[in-house]
Amino acid sequence: MHNVSRIAALVLVVLATVLALVAFTLGKRRPEQDAPPPMAAAPITAPAAPVTPAKTAHAVVAAQALPAGEVIPAAALRDVAVSTAPEGSYGQIELLVGQVPRVDIPEGTVVTSALLANPIAMQLRPGERALAVPVDEVSGVGYRVQPGDYVDVVVTLKMEELNPASLGRQHTDSRLLAARLRVLAYGARDLPNVGQSTPVTRNDANEAAAKMAVLAVPLAEVDPLVLGLQAGKVSLALRHPGDQGMPSDLLFPLPPTVLAPRSDLTAEQRAWLLTPENRAFAGIQDAGLLGRARTSTPSIQPRAPTQAGPEIIRGTNVASSHAALAVTP
Repeated sequence: MHNVSRIAALVLVVLATVLALVAFTLGKRRPEQDAPPPMAAAPITAPAAPVTPAKTAHAVVAAQALPAGEVIPAAALRDVAVSTAPEGSYGQIELLVGQVPRVDIPEGTVVTSALLANPIAMQLRPGERALAVPVDEVSGVGYRVQPGDYVDVVVTLKMEELNPASLGRQHTDSRLLAARLRVLAYGARDLPNVGQSTPVTRNDANEAAAKMAVLAVPLAEVDPLVLGLQAGKVSLALRHPGDQGMPSDLLFPLPPTVLAPRSDLTAEQRAWLLTPENRAFAGIQDAGLLGRARTSTPSIQPRAPTQAGPEIIRGTNVASSHAALAVTP
């Protein structure tokens, strides 16, 4: 009996030890089973390539070096596709043909308006000069003038009486100084460019009244016009663009010049006096604007056509025409 008890006690001890080991094992595995599964590592992706903007615009670039002051030919330009056209660039080669750079333009440079000669200067024809004339509401045709119009220029002068008995008294004279001059700019408005909006036709509340008109003036008429601006009141007279009527200086004696021709000139050199450049260089007296000479300065006078037929002298060339000019000492 005593042995049985000892055996039972030993079995219980072994059983308790086994149960303790089982409990210990179960307690250790439980937290591992309750722990959340490890997070999966995010896949590593390569950086996205930059998106290149679509080239939907066009710009004209210099296909070769463009020297300053030389006319641009079509062969010196090429059209390239760009994502954004630079400010002032051109989208068609035709718009740049005939333009003149005011600086040297390297090959491959986008040609912009800032690199080109003055737009007003490019509107001048050979022998013309751009001249500014002050205007107001009356002298500027009520601010109705637009760039591209044609105008006549009239001067009004206050002159003293030449009669000694009326010395000191004044009267007002007026005459046409220049006819059919093109208006290049009027106030803040210039001639429209191709592809740009045209200027408005009349002033509104947001546009300042014009104070200046820029006219294309033949060189021979620059002196009288400048003198008229200084000596009297100048007004513009708007004319129809199709009106081709022009005055003739063959019907009246030309005003005396400030500079007298030299007396030892050859026949060829005297013919040069008739060119607009030399006539402008010789100048004009203020009284000569109204046909009143203050001195006996020789002048260039018109001559009636001969029986052999009319002719006109232009520089060193003599050609048949409707009128003849000669130099009268």
